[in-house]
Amino acid sequence: MLYKEYQPDALLSPYIETYWISNGFTGERKSYKILPDGCVDIIFSVDKTKNTFYAGIAGTMTTFLNVNNQNSVQMFGIRFKPMGITAFTRVSVEEFTDRNVELTSVETLFGKSFYDTLPEKQLAEEIIKHTDNYLINRLPYLYRSDRQIIRAVDLIYLAKGQVSLSETASNVCLCQRHFERKFKCSIGVSPKTFAGIIRFKYALRYLRSHPHSDLLSVAVECGYYDHAHLIKDFKILSGDTPGKIRR
Repeated sequence: MLYKEYQPDALLSPYIETYWISNGFTGERKSYKILPDGCVDIIFSVDKTKNTFYAGIAGTMTTFLNVNNQNSVQMFGIRFKPMGITAFTRVSVEEFTDRNVELTSVETLFGKSFYDTLPEKQLAEEIIKHTDNYLINRLPYLYRSDRQIIRAVDLIYLAKGQVSLSETASNVCLCQRHFERKFKCSIGVSPKTFAGIIRFKYALRYLRSHPHSDLLSVAVECGYYDHAHLIKDFKILSGDTPGKIRR
């Protein structure tokens, strides 16, 4: 499988983390694992042998997902930054948490002209340009995103997930209950779950960039109580132990 990421146009960077394209599968079927990242993806897939096209929205994930694909399937994804998709649609992100829903069954930010033309694009550059142009034309009609939740997400990222959520709620001038409700509606998961995902992402990068660190040192650096807490979190979010991921 060939997987590659592409940066969106600078005008779209406040909303989109990356575009990605996956193709070149070999053999009859390939399986791979997707790890939670706190983002929402819109995924388009084309099966060249069956001549079928599918568009779906993959919500914020709270655990890993095992995926199987035939070698004939090409996929193109738009990975929105946390809250990024809420600028384009008023559908609650919480509806899609841990789900992959057909895009045409919900309010969609894409029109018929986009769907009709996308399968005709063969080169990655053509797909990216087509998507950039379409979304840039939508910019004058964006919905206003919740600035308090945007600020809360920024604080969680800055702290690498190691943050007091009560202090975060206070910093964005919300009571704890109101903060949790607004956050879950905009991000798809609770502030506690989201902070755990961001901490896991940081621990994953740290583990790979420090291959000789013992697990206790990794746990302390990344904000876990001890190495047992680190292992438990990794098993929930990735299905593997830190040691297996490192190998």
